[in-house]
Amino acid sequence: MKKGIEVTVSEDASLFNDTHLAEFSALVFLNTTGDILNEPQQVAMERYIQAGGGFVGIHAATDTEWGGDWIWYRRLVGGVFASHPNVPSNVQTARVQVINKNHPATKDFPDNFTMADEWYDFKSLSDRRIDLMKVDESTYHGGGHHGYHPIAWYHDFDGGRSFYTGIGHNADNFKNALYMDHLLGGIEYAIGDNVRDYAKSRPEPNRFVKQTLVSGLKEPVSLDITPDGKSVIFVERKGQVNWVDTVSKEMREIGKIDVFSDKEFGLLTVALDPNFASNHHLYLMYNLAPTDGVLIQRVSRFTLVDSQLSVNSEVMMLESKFEDTCCHTGGNMEFDDKGNLFIALGDNSNPFEAFGVGPADFREGREAHDGYRSSANTQDFRGKILRITPQADGSYTIPDGNLFADAAQGKPEIYVMGTRNPYTLAFDEQESTLYYGDVGPDSKADNDEHGPKGYDEVNRVREAGNFGWPLFVANNKAYRQFNYATEVAGKWNNPLSPVNTSPRNTGLTQLPPAQPAFIWYPYGQSEKFPELGAGSRNALVAGVYRTSQGEGALPSYYDGGLFISDFMRRWIKVVFSDKNGDIYKIEEFAPDAEFHAPLDIKFSRQGQLYALEYGSKWFADNPDSELSRIVYTGDGNRAPTANIQASVTQGVAPLTVNLSGAGSTDPDLDPLTYQWQLAALSLEQSIDTAEFSQAQKAQGVEATFTIEQNGRYALALQVTDKAGDSHSVKQLIEVGNAPPTIDISVQGNQDFIWPNAAPVSYQVNIQDLEDGRLTQASAEFAQVDITFSQTNARASENAVGHLANDPFGPD
Repeated sequence: MKKGIEVTVSEDASLFNDTHLAEFSALVFLNTTGDILNEPQQVAMERYIQAGGGFVGIHAATDTEWGGDWIWYRRLVGGVFASHPNVPSNVQTARVQVINKNHPATKDFPDNFTMADEWYDFKSLSDRRIDLMKVDESTYHGGGHHGYHPIAWYHDFDGGRSFYTGIGHNADNFKNALYMDHLLGGIEYAIGDNVRDYAKSRPEPNRFVKQTLVSGLKEPVSLDITPDGKSVIFVERKGQVNWVDTVSKEMREIGKIDVFSDKEFGLLTVALDPNFASNHHLYLMYNLAPTDGVLIQRVSRFTLVDSQLSVNSEVMMLESKFEDTCCHTGGNMEFDDKGNLFIALGDNSNPFEAFGVGPADFREGREAHDGYRSSANTQDFRGKILRITPQADGSYTIPDGNLFADAAQGKPEIYVMGTRNPYTLAFDEQESTLYYGDVGPDSKADNDEHGPKGYDEVNRVREAGNFGWPLFVANNKAYRQFNYATEVAGKWNNPLSPVNTSPRNTGLTQLPPAQPAFIWYPYGQSEKFPELGAGSRNALVAGVYRTSQGEGALPSYYDGGLFISDFMRRWIKVVFSDKNGDIYKIEEFAPDAEFHAPLDIKFSRQGQLYALEYGSKWFADNPDSELSRIVYTGDGNRAPTANIQASVTQGVAPLTVNLSGAGSTDPDLDPLTYQWQLAALSLEQSIDTAEFSQAQKAQGVEATFTIEQNGRYALALQVTDKAGDSHSVKQLIEVGNAPPTIDISVQGNQDFIWPNAAPVSYQVNIQDLEDGRLTQASAEFAQVDITFSQTNARASENAVGHLANDPFGPD
């Protein structure tokens, strides 16, 4: 090694914590393989890189952490091992071409050189990497890239620096001066200025807690938060409007409106007027009972009078016809900073019998199975996001910049067309950008006759546009036109020139060009966004967190991060983009929190994140439904957690109890001091009311007490960290009777049982210090209480596809 570089070599993963990693200038993964770090260690490594640390991956480092869900590492290293040629010893000599000499790892290198190594093929190569060298596949056997084959690269990543070289399998290369110059140059780059600032790092997950404000709700579907952040108003599908004090957690019903609540219809969403504090106006979108077979979805303004919803104050603002055939109401409203109101409506199309793709059944009597009549129809509100400017008298005007300036071409209220079931909206004032989650179709696989499999979408709207449904999905993956009458497939739709060919179309035939989704993911794991996992899906958006608006409710690390969620997968994730708007990582937020089907998630103006959780069952008053708030507990010291491990807790005197506090933990990895106490209990006392003034005491991580007298005793352990924060735990010790030893032997098959089969034969033997040996033949055995229990275990799997009676999930 060069002078001045000190190297620590270790295979001890426990070094991956903030305290130890902060001592290193760069981390080098030398031919690591498999999953080598647990979750806390992975977080520590992420925090190290984000603080400005460096990473060097050598050869098999791309064959590391690929089997789990730590996608961040794959993005850090820049690629994943796919294969290598199957030749004797796996080592071949090949020509390496230097394609970038503006880097310490290739500075002053020849244009070409030969070297023997095991030449990896890669998959999931990062499009953010900057290549330094490539290997010439024509000079060895079995290359899998069939052309351009990068073998060394670097990139700045997530606050730190990453360098990777695929050369390093062959031990002789570490004696090669050219290779060592290459490797040392990579390490020099990774070290950088050797400064780390953990204030820029991801907060540890255990610094977030989920606080339940109210629970046991009745199909909660939408929320909004008062401007001062002191109250939440949320609505339930069957018409209830509720008010929650975010400080006292008191909830009260403030009103109820009559709604049509069949299927997934009902009271859909609430939005508070930007001037709610002074005018007490709120906006509701709901379904009215069908009249003459026509269902109406209405947006109205209401006023709170004496803190109650005045039903008589309703001012109807906008209505859209709907058909009571199935589903896809959409259902969200959001104001921007200019007082414009965005209104999301679903395509109101029946997704079944459409091969899991965009419904386009033009046959007579199949109106509900034709998404072209709604989403692709420029003269229909359905399958759209509208943008209007409410006025004080209850009317509205049309802001500049909507999709159709000419009402003859399309309804002027339309801002976004081509949506399927947009269920949540969020507006980022800093970048004047609208985000929405759109629930996608059911197809599980690509189909040559119909088109691509189904995807959910998160869309980013910077200007009015057509987002494609039902002609396209995801990043403009095209559906094929299909004649349901003849069952013959036609041509593929063209995203640059989409055409509405439905006989029910009342708007433009030639539609605006289709816009690709920002994020898209199927039932299976997405190749593009693998962090989103797999299973049933229902995309939601919460919004972009801004420190300037949030006043530090969350760490500045999250500033500019887009918070998204999934109703079915029950997580919240944060999407991070660079200055060009390109996504470079997605990570889970508050992973220790358990969410019960979040359906609406929203930031208050103070930056606090609220979640409205629908609960486990459809169309039910779920005990696990709740309104919750995710709270950041701060960057300060965290108290330790004490843990007692006792050799015995029952026995006869004299009883020796060996104790260990080694299971005690400190989230800040502070050294702990241990204080043990043992005190006798009276008959009236419990361990919670134990008095330790006369207790026996001991110190140290391990201790031993010998108890000479029968009785009940309280054992306590207090652990204290270097900041003086402590935690105590107690354990009951009972002296005077030794616990029995019980042995049950089963005769014959012991692996499984068949229903209604012959009885199972067994023998019970009990050995008790005081009472001796008891068997089934003993007269005293009648005093033994035996209870049978049966467990029916079965494998579980992620639900995939449309679920019966699923009002909000994929369909």
